[in-house]
Amino acid sequence: MKTILELKNQFISDTESQLKELKYFQALTDYQLNWKISGDSWSIAECIDHLCVTNKLYIDEFEKQFSQKQIKADCSKTSVKHRFLGRFIIKSVDPDNLKKIKTFPVFQPSGSNHTKEVLTRYSDLQNEFINLLSSVKDLDLNKYKMSSPASKLIKENFCDVLEIIRLHDKRHFLQAKRVIDHPNFPRE
Repeated sequence: MKTILELKNQFISDTESQLKELKYFQALTDYQLNWKISGDSWSIAECIDHLCVTNKLYIDEFEKQFSQKQIKADCSKTSVKHRFLGRFIIKSVDPDNLKKIKTFPVFQPSGSNHTKEVLTRYSDLQNEFINLLSSVKDLDLNKYKMSSPASKLIKENFCDVLEIIRLHDKRHFLQAKRVIDHPNFPRE
């Protein structure tokens, strides 16, 4: 079973890898970033903006709760305990799950005409997340709980949230790469 420390390290490692991948998108024009395969699909910029909107909701709650209380544990020995609904959401956002999922309104991209600023915003937010997780070395993320921004009825612990964000980000980076790989993607 994975420990909290292993989960945090995996989250940080995967996030750092995605930030390196983000540089590939920097070479694209604004037109390419906003190009869509079809009217009902998302552009690369919308995928990244969706991650910004979603992750910002979560990081704000992390910061709020960490500033209010410190629930300590030996994270190198404490196992991750995903909640029932957390496990369900983790499976649904896993990149290996190819089923298309409709997003909740609260997580919708903020628009459809973006500049490269959306890439900077994602990078800044994810670096903030990495710094926050690196600064809270011995907190028991199983004991911190929050309501999902999608529904107050869904309760997630912070271990659930980290795994959801990690896999959800991977899923949308793969979606963005599929846009680039589409035969009609504008090459110039």
